[in-house]
Amino acid sequence: MVQTVNLTLGEALNKASLFLKASGLDEHLARTYWMMTFEQTLTDVVLGLNKPVKEEMYTHYMRILEQIVEGKPIQYLLGHAYFMEEKFKVTEHTLIPREDTAGIVSLSNHYLEEKVDAKVLDIGTGTGILAIMIAKLNPEQHVFASDISPEALEVAKENALNHQVNVEFIESNLFEHIPQQSFDLIVSNPPYISEDELDLMDDSVKKFEPSLALFAEDNGLAIYKQLAKQIQSYVKETSMIIVEIGFQQGEAVKTIFSETFPNSTIEIILDLNGKNRYVQIEL
Repeated sequence: MVQTVNLTLGEALNKASLFLKASGLDEHLARTYWMMTFEQTLTDVVLGLNKPVKEEMYTHYMRILEQIVEGKPIQYLLGHAYFMEEKFKVTEHTLIPREDTAGIVSLSNHYLEEKVDAKVLDIGTGTGILAIMIAKLNPEQHVFASDISPEALEVAKENALNHQVNVEFIESNLFEHIPQQSFDLIVSNPPYISEDELDLMDDSVKKFEPSLALFAEDNGLAIYKQLAKQIQSYVKETSMIIVEIGFQQGEAVKTIFSETFPNSTIEIILDLNGKNRYVQIEL
């Protein structure tokens, strides 16, 4: 027989709200965290407010909140995150997907819509979100993805399997182990945060997310410079490169790639919040 804690869901959420408030967090997130923990909709919660809560659910939920109060991102606690409304496995070896990155998928789809048998490469794939979503939305293309982290690649491979897409994964530091070939499209969301920006970041990001995937030397521009230096022999005469950037890096990244591709068309593209977020190089 299933035991309850003599609390309705409404009462449990009230207790959770008080706990979050006492810990200095937003009390209104109690319901959101419940929905995320048990993958319930708002309708599920509303209909269940006056129903008793199972003891194991309440205990599990409160343990989740205790770790959230300590600063651990809920995505790591649950083992998954959502990107473009799709579910992806995450671990502490991978960054938590941000919706800003979806702009690269949209730009890629636009470029690939009239192409067949195109070769696409995602550099620094992490959880695999870019390669997987591009492959999912463009099944006629050939998608490759690389990462320097073997642990991240294992997560990406599992995500590709779960999403039933065909992506070829390669362990590589940028182009070091990429077989020599030419790609129609190369995308990347590389590490681009400068050490000087540490104070601007949430403590949970600094404490729990992998620094290898976050930070870059040379004011956050080091990886772009390496990409621009190595990428020339991996693109076709007519091709596209799309990279995500920090919102203050647009002109600097544009200059880096214009030195490698002086005859290309380079655009700085805004995200949905109106901030510089992507640099697109059209050859």
